[in-house]
Amino acid sequence: MSSKKEPLWTRNFVTIAIVNFIIIMIFYLLIVTIAPYAVKELHASTAQAGLISGIYIVGALIGRLLTGRVIQSVGSKKILLIGLALFVCTLLLYLIPAGIGALLVIRLVNGIAVGIASTATGTIIAQILPATRKGEGIGYYSMSTTLATAIGPFLGLMLAQHISYFMIFMICCGLGLFAFVAAF
Repeated sequence: MSSKKEPLWTRNFVTIAIVNFIIIMIFYLLIVTIAPYAVKELHASTAQAGLISGIYIVGALIGRLLTGRVIQSVGSKKILLIGLALFVCTLLLYLIPAGIGALLVIRLVNGIAVGIASTATGTIIAQILPATRKGEGIGYYSMSTTLATAIGPFLGLMLAQHISYFMIFMICCGLGLFAFVAAF
């Protein structure tokens, strides 16, 4: 009797893991760079900068709660594409110089997009993994999040020392667009 394992590292698995990695990396990259940006460029107080940074997490929570209710009826791939489209659109809004109030709204909606897209990637992974390798596959998929939480802040702080905030936002837009295209 043959004990051949079902494939785990399929094109879909790797693609969704990379898309998740990019989403979460941008999430953490912006978390560490947005407060200094708000203080230096928008002359925000420390409290305002903290709110601008933290409201992103609130948005991500809202996005996850909204997505959990509709993902089965709409479909996980469609939800992922909607979330990524909103993610890219809100990343583009960082390029437009705006005030503190506008940045708060942008951050909230960008967080909602992250919540939507990351919930969809997790759902898709659970759907595409072979039943016999689900635990192993979810473990490997989770590494995309773990690596992104390490690389995102490092990259954000390093870039902030060497390039403008505008260029950081451009890099985030490029990476977000790459994730959107890859999701197709």
